[in-house]
Amino acid sequence: MRPLNSLVLDGASEPLFFSDVHLGEECPLLTEPFLAWLDKALASSKTVFILGDLFNAWIGDDLLEQDRLFPETVRAARAVCQKLKAFTEAEGAAYFMAGNRDFLIGPNFFKRSGLRPIAQECLLQFAGRRWLLCHGDHLCIDDRPHQDLRSRLLSPSWQAEFLATSLASRAEFATTLREKSQAAKAMKAEEIMDVNRDECLRRVRHHECLGLIHGHTHRPGSYPMAEGLMRWVIPDWYARPNQEKYAGYDSAGFAGGFLRLTGAGPELIKVS
Repeated sequence: MRPLNSLVLDGASEPLFFSDVHLGEECPLLTEPFLAWLDKALASSKTVFILGDLFNAWIGDDLLEQDRLFPETVRAARAVCQKLKAFTEAEGAAYFMAGNRDFLIGPNFFKRSGLRPIAQECLLQFAGRRWLLCHGDHLCIDDRPHQDLRSRLLSPSWQAEFLATSLASRAEFATTLREKSQAAKAMKAEEIMDVNRDECLRRVRHHECLGLIHGHTHRPGSYPMAEGLMRWVIPDWYARPNQEKYAGYDSAGFAGGFLRLTGAGPELIKVS
């Protein structure tokens, strides 16, 4: 299924956007609260967008066919697929943009979930306004090591070779890569890992959009660019062990959020 580069919504339903949930082994306490929130989100809108990093690591759709490797990721993925499939079969629309963690989500996942893939930059027209959607990592151009790794991992030849190896080998690679990434982040300046503001403005102007909506940076908020143009960063999700428990769940507290696009513009909403 070819990723969509542009979409036009009729304005009958305000779309919801979420990203950077990072479901999986590193944060198992987040799974149930997120799934409960997803039920409410799917009941409140006819259109949802996932702008990347739904999972902390995705090493191929055949992960869904077993239970031994990354069991929490698999459990969460099956539940998400079931909920989204029911949503899309009831005439809801759900779209997925690959992040830097789950870029190997493929045809089987899309079939099981009913999600439609969208390109790394997707133009959305809603309520007479034009918005640029992206995950955001390709705008972090000051982080050269990340961009070099990104080019390698997104190469079709590398992906084909990687997916041809065993699941166990892929799981080991993903774990090692994550450990190296964590160590590298500790050595980088915070501003290097953020989006480049000039590049954001250039992309918005190039596509003649009112603003930019993205995730990835874990810096939720609204940021003015120039000439009335705005950049909106979707909240990331995380669990908070050893704090007050979330009512109704046998887990620690959590925090997250989403963006609702209304006729008046984007609205950031926290969830905790």
